Order: sequence, then structure tokens, then C-alpha cells
Amino acid sequence: MVLVVLWSYQRTVDRDGAAILSQAPILHPVITLEGMGELVVATRLGPTTYLTQPDGRTVGLEHDLALKFGEYLGKPVRFLVLDNMNQVLEAVRSHRAHMAAAAVHVSPQLKTQFDFTLPYQQSRPQVVFNASLTPAPATPADLVGKRLGVVPDPVHLEILKQLKSRFPGLTWQEFPHGDLDLDLLQKVFEGTIHYAISDSNTIAIAQNYYPDLTVAFDLGTDEPIAWAFPHDADIPLYKAARDYLASLDRSGGLSRAVERYYGHINALDHEDASTFLQKIVSRLPRFSENFKRAQDVSSLDWRLLAAIAYQESRWDNDAVSPTGVRGIMMLTADTADRLHVSNRMDPNQAIPGAARYLQQLKEMIPPRIAEPDRTWLALAAYNVGFAHLEDARILAQRNKLNPDSWNDIKKMLPLLSLPAVYETTKSGFARGGEPVNFVENIRGYYDILVRFEKPHRTMAGMMSGLPRLISP
Repeated sequence: MVLVVLWSYQRTVDRDGAAILSQAPILHPVITLEGMGELVVATRLGPTTYLTQPDGRTVGLEHDLALKFGEYLGKPVRFLVLDNMNQVLEAVRSHRAHMAAAAVHVSPQLKTQFDFTLPYQQSRPQVVFNASLTPAPATPADLVGKRLGVVPDPVHLEILKQLKSRFPGLTWQEFPHGDLDLDLLQKVFEGTIHYAISDSNTIAIAQNYYPDLTVAFDLGTDEPIAWAFPHDADIPLYKAARDYLASLDRSGGLSRAVERYYGHINALDHEDASTFLQKIVSRLPRFSENFKRAQDVSSLDWRLLAAIAYQESRWDNDAVSPTGVRGIMMLTADTADRLHVSNRMDPNQAIPGAARYLQQLKEMIPPRIAEPDRTWLALAAYNVGFAHLEDARILAQRNKLNPDSWNDIKKMLPLLSLPAVYETTKSGFARGGEPVNFVENIRGYYDILVRFEKPHRTMAGMMSGLPRLISP
């Protein structure tokens, strides 16, 4: 069971989103591993840290790694979800939490106050603006007299203080009360503020949602990101965290966790994302009910099915390729026959037919493979064929990589176009780069749809109070 304490509202929320009123957050001092009843993790809302999706799922790289650390310790995890980084670090400093997992930058200033694990990511502070609304600033001097926003972070605030010593007229607005970094960047996109300071990882994610966001310049170099513990932390717990991250790195689990959130963020360029956002408004409404009905019969998230259809046909029901695939889902004649789809141009047949096909492929994937890899592997098979996917998984084993990890399989699939490789496989040649692009583009489109389109609750989900969605 994972419990979350929202500091601002002083209430406990279970993982399914049901509120349980409490008097105040429960504060736990740091204690020994043997006597520790639960692992208390301070974090903050954000796409790279901790976020509750509309369907009730909690996601985020820091969230996932902290949960796995709790499993490593054999302890339940309780998250303190706070408004900003200053509150996160104060919770750790005052022993309200055992550790901070909140994309904390390991700065020289913070190293005097906290002990850090080995870094598992890097990012740099950047100035971002909307290129379609605001002139590009060339230097920090161009920020003077402009509306500049920041979500409080010790690193970013220290940079601003240093800049102000050089440019006394520089001012900025802090958004401390529950604003996500994405909310701040949305303000830039909408023109509410001219510029914002955020970290490069968050900006890269936000650019899929707000394509006109542009990086003006860096305000520093890459800095490591790590978990923070108080200087007087319980030593066994700190050592356990270091050992856990080191072992996760050796096993490839750390790269897989990072890939889940960052592996596809560069798949869509500015034009791709901009066109997609326009067609969400102009074209998706014609077919959204078809996708939702397909979810009802397949349990696949309608937004995932919509992302597949966009990748296949740009939501054009009359699409026909030179090779003879056609319709909104671009089904081949053979596939349509197997799915009993008599008219590929009929979305009432093609969309649920394609959903059934993807569900069949997912069921063919070994049961041990969990989400989201299960869905990404099935999508690759949807594009290139299950036999070629199996060839790529065998190649992964030959190369001492993980055949159950999309992060490793996407390295193997392009090799199926090389004679020296495909001649050693059971199914031979395949244009293996195509399924990689196919899956990564769909992941990008799906992320955008999850942010801007509501989930669909099936009848069974409405009766139980829970949505029946996949968990990519």
C-alpha cells in the first residue's frame, strides 16, 4: 500500500485517489532499518518526479525508483508530496522524511547540507520562451524588465540572486503554491509570462505538449541529480540507497526506468507535435467515440488506439498506401481477413479490429514482461510482425542484453536489415528501423493525448469505481 501526504492540504490520499482526512501530516524521525516501519520519501509534483494521471495512476521516474527502493528494503513507501523543492529539502532536513527523491541537483551549496547518493541523471538550468510570442533573449541582460517566472528551487534561486547582483533591475515571480514546472511552462506558452527558468529535462518533456517553447540559453552546465539524505542520516539507510542504485545500474534497471520517461521525448519534432495538436481539435472528434468503443471491447486505452491510428493514417479514414494497406488503421488485406474486418475503410470495423489484433499480440508476449515494455513490444510486433520481434529478442540474448526490455530491443531491431545479422535469424530480413520509429512516435503522441484528453471509463470500470486502462 502506498500512501501520499499532500502537505498543502493536510490530507492523506491512497494510490487510487480516494481522500482520507487526517489532522496533519504524520512526521517520522529517522530510525534504524530494523525498526523502520515505512520509508518516507519527500518529493514534489512534476512530470519527472511524481504525478497522478487522470485515471488515478501515479507515475514519475522518482516515484518509480523510490517504490523499487522500498521493495529492496522490504518496507512500504509513503510519499510526502510537497509544493516545491525548498519544502522537500526542509522535510528531509527536519526528519519529516527519510530522503528526498525529487530531481535534486547536487550543487556545491547543497552538498554542505545533505549527503547524496550516486547520481542517476543530469540536467542543466535553462531560460525558455515562446518563440511565436516573445522576442528571443540573447543574454541574461535581456530578462531585465520582463515577466520572468520560476518554481522555487535552491539552484535556480541562487542563479537568480547571482544575476541580480550583475543586473540590479532583474525581477522575477515565484510560483510556490502547488504549481508544477509544467504549469509554469504553460504560462510561458500562453504568454502570461515572458520567460521562465526550468531544468532541461522538464523542458524537453514540455516541448511535446507546447511545441513553441524554445530554449534561449543555458544558465549553467549539466549538474548531477541524486537522492538527498540529511547529514545526520541513518547510515545503514543511506548505504542501502547507494547500494540499491548501484545494483540497479549494473542490472540495467536504471537505464530502463529512465527510458520509460525520456526514451521517446525527441521522437517528435516541432512540426510533428504542432500538427498533432491541431488535429486533436480538427480531426480527432470524428473518431473519438470509435476509439472509446474499441476500448470497451479490448481494455486498451482509447488514447493509445488513437495514437496508433494517427501514426498509421493521420486519422484519415480514406488513407491508402502504395502497398495496399488502407483505412484509418491501415490494415493489410490479410490482417483484415484474420480479424473478420470486411471493410477496412469502415472505422466501426477497422478500429476495434486493430484493437483486437494488438490485444492478441500482447497476449503472445511472455507473461513475465510487465508494462510498459509489454505494450511497446506488442506495438513493434504490430508493425514488423511477431516473428521479427522474436528474432530481435533472440539477438538481444546473443548480445547479453535483456530480451524483455524495449530499451534493449529497440537497439536490436535495426540490425535486422543487415545481411550479416538477418542471415543468422529465423525470419530473415526486416526493415527493423521502422518499428522503432513507429513505437517511439506513438509513445510521443500518446503522452500528448494523456495530458489533453480525458480517460474513458468502461461500464465495468464505472460500476467498480475504477478505470480499466493499460498502464504504459
